[in-house]
Amino acid sequence: MSYRIVRTSEEIDELLNQCSESEETGHANFPGMSYEQGVKAAIEWLCDYVNDHPIQE
Repeated sequence: MSYRIVRTSEEIDELLNQCSESEETGHANFPGMSYEQGVKAAIEWLCDYVNDHPIQE
């Protein structure tokens, strides 16, 4: 199976920056979410299975 990434480099960079910021500050946007749920949400967003950004402001 192959996956098609539909997000732009800018969108992916923004998400990575948000993740880095959360990691540096120790502030989790979703403290009740497991690591696996976060990974799943990000992959679903990258592949356009869902339109909801994995880190909603």
